[in-house]
Amino acid sequence: MRGGRSGGTVFLPFEDERLSLILSKAFLLAADARITDETILRQLSPAR
Repeated sequence: MRGGRSGGTVFLPFEDERLSLILSKAFLLAADARITDETILRQLSPAR
């Protein structure tokens, strides 16, 4: 089965806010090649 992306928000059914935060960051970084936000890109670029 192929999963499609709607481009919407992913619902994380966890009551633990810390776990939800960690998982949301993991999903973000898993698709790091598609990040366009300059603030996030600056944080991901290697230190000079």
